[in-house]
Amino acid sequence: MGGMAVPSGPTGRKSSVKRLPIPGSAGTMLFLWHRPWLNRRLRGDTVPLRTRNRNGPGLSSRGTLIVNGPDHVKQVFAGSPDTWHAGECYEIITPLVSELSMLVQDRQEHARSRKLVTPAFTSAALRSYEPMIGTLAEDEVRQWPTGRTFRVQDRMQRVTLEIILRVVFGVTDPARLTRLHALVPALTDVSPVVLMGLHRRSLRPLPPWRTWLASRREFVAVLRAQIAEHRQAGPGARSDVLSRLLKAEVDGDRLSDDELVGQLMTLVMAGYETTATAMTWLVHDLARMPDVQDRARRAASEGDTAYLDAVVKECMRIHPVLALVSRGLSEEAEIGGVRVAAGESVAASVSLAHFNPAHFPEPDRFRPERFLGDAPPPATAWFPFGGGVRRCIGAAFSLLESRLLLRWILLTFELTAPTTGPERAKARTVVTAPHRGGRVIATPRTS
Repeated sequence: MGGMAVPSGPTGRKSSVKRLPIPGSAGTMLFLWHRPWLNRRLRGDTVPLRTRNRNGPGLSSRGTLIVNGPDHVKQVFAGSPDTWHAGECYEIITPLVSELSMLVQDRQEHARSRKLVTPAFTSAALRSYEPMIGTLAEDEVRQWPTGRTFRVQDRMQRVTLEIILRVVFGVTDPARLTRLHALVPALTDVSPVVLMGLHRRSLRPLPPWRTWLASRREFVAVLRAQIAEHRQAGPGARSDVLSRLLKAEVDGDRLSDDELVGQLMTLVMAGYETTATAMTWLVHDLARMPDVQDRARRAASEGDTAYLDAVVKECMRIHPVLALVSRGLSEEAEIGGVRVAAGESVAASVSLAHFNPAHFPEPDRFRPERFLGDAPPPATAWFPFGGGVRRCIGAAFSLLESRLLLRWILLTFELTAPTTGPERAKARTVVTAPHRGGRVIATPRTS
């Protein structure tokens, strides 16, 4: 089955190493704002690319080499954590997640945090979360407006946040839920200007930075209160992610309250906007692909979770919400025939790799069948959650959440598109979303 042709840039081109001058902090903001345009322009290149970024947080202070070939991606993911550092590449988001977040940690600190957080995302743990996620998904979908155009992104942000607050944080108090529903969007919807300015102490007393920091302080206070309640309740009293984090122990080592705050903030920043955006793209696309929608609906009715997972994965291939997976080097390395100096970074381009025709024939077409059968795409060709020891620890949680949401959407509605046509990609903080919020029309199913 073919599916809809998704617009994209040219594919199959080859080029020499490109040098894209991106000077200083202004260049970092340019990249954050215009990365969808850059991705379209570079798509199809099969050799490394190089950018220059001097004295600006977020990419590298001395340069970034962008790669996308499977062998190059494998080298990035297999690099020793002692010399290939992810945390330093994401220092720009430290104000969003704290210095104790796995996202910005490296070496032994990262390994320790990952060991202590992993028990909350095992297969057994995911099975225990599934009933509540399914209930929240059903409750949300049944509230969708019908017979008129609406923004899917608003609805997806609401339900993914509700899932995080209840399933991850274990919040049950209605007043606390209401407050967190107001706080989290204010913290995560950060413009490049605000994000860059948070690294300058001189700007923090000024709006909008002062307002954002006040919201962050309140959010942290709420998290600490939630942690205290869970500790008082004792082990076994709850079955949410926070409860499992409190019980996690490796060789007598446990997460402190400060570390719990950092990891919970990480789960919000990494799992709220990203999953909501991926699901927005999926509903946007299915509304424009009736054949794929019908096939997916049969799968939802028959309990064919493999096909539903394939639909989710194919959407994440065509619309990766994150553009790059980066590592900073503490020692010189050679990759793709290019020497990368110590202090520079190498970034695997998710967007470029996902459109490599060697692994994805007709890469512009939406074909879930790519992810079925005995030979799925290798981890160096499809990596929306990163790879290696830094692969997103909540990847399986996100896929489960997406599949359950998709199932209830398909069982409840027929999706159609407004006459305005497909939406273009627009940068939003750390993700790339439909520029009009994924507008669709949902009609209740009668059979």
